[in-house]
Amino acid sequence: MFKSLIKTSRFKLLSSIVLALLSSCSNSAEQKNQDRKPLVLNGTSSTFGLQAYLRWFNQLAVNEDIYAEIESMGSGKSISTLLKGTNDFAGTDDPPSSEEVKKAPKGLLAFPVTAGAIAIAYNAPGCDLRLRRSQLAGIFLGKIDNFSQVGCNDLPITVLHRAGKSGSTESFTSALSSMDQDWKNGPGNGRLVNWPIGLAVKGSDGMATALNSTPGSIGYIESAYVREPLQVAALENRQGKFLRPTQEAASAAVSTIRLNERLVGKNPDPNLGYPIVTLNWMLVPARGLGNNTVALRRSLEFILSSQGQDDAERLGYVPLPDQVRELGLRQLSRLKR
Repeated sequence: MFKSLIKTSRFKLLSSIVLALLSSCSNSAEQKNQDRKPLVLNGTSSTFGLQAYLRWFNQLAVNEDIYAEIESMGSGKSISTLLKGTNDFAGTDDPPSSEEVKKAPKGLLAFPVTAGAIAIAYNAPGCDLRLRRSQLAGIFLGKIDNFSQVGCNDLPITVLHRAGKSGSTESFTSALSSMDQDWKNGPGNGRLVNWPIGLAVKGSDGMATALNSTPGSIGYIESAYVREPLQVAALENRQGKFLRPTQEAASAAVSTIRLNERLVGKNPDPNLGYPIVTLNWMLVPARGLGNNTVALRRSLEFILSSQGQDDAERLGYVPLPDQVRELGLRQLSRLKR
């Protein structure tokens, strides 16, 4: 009986100590969260990557007390806004040129953060569209103006393209220039080109809305924005295979992109997978970050983590290859106060 009481007393004592330690740890963690001041960043994002940035910074607000006010715009305007020195970061799916980097008052670092496919979406119920390379260019050159010319029912085609300087336009027109000589010698490629035909719409959301509301329309849009009843065309790649922008096909193409020392690069005509893909970059000043240094570093650490990449994939984006993530994480050491 006496030994039993001793054991019981010891157990109660140990339990009290454990509970006290757990309570102390909990109070310490709560106090730490209360003491941590919220960090606020101001940024811009191309419409291509906007959904991913909103998801990432929602998670960062909950877990890290890092908040971001993000304005949506085309890639060209997103880059130019950062170059004026008024924002902390810029999201773009067209990397800055060497000339733009030279204009950056505090230097410029480009971090690949996600990737995606540019889908050819259309509003033609009952049409299973499979486009050869010359046919895709022919539609946007105005040579093909009816769905009956590409194996579907009689329905006039209404071409839609992006207004303003757009990274999606640069990716799409670069692909067309690689696929078709007439396009290369005509409109060419860039964030803004002289379209031979079509109606201009603003942003990826605007493109999705216009496609849904315009029977017979066809346009290019980041695949994460495509929702039923819209359909996407199967495109002929360099190997002669017809592929739609599935995760598997887009990932295969993204794996062919090679980056330079600034961590930027493209492949407008990959030999694997779906033929029109691009990375998305988060651009940040290289120096003079002051109190925002910690917030930017923590944000990029999360975005480039497995969890951050998984969050973007759930929205329809393509995760970065592991070696690209590692290059981005190593570059964090170059961020200076």
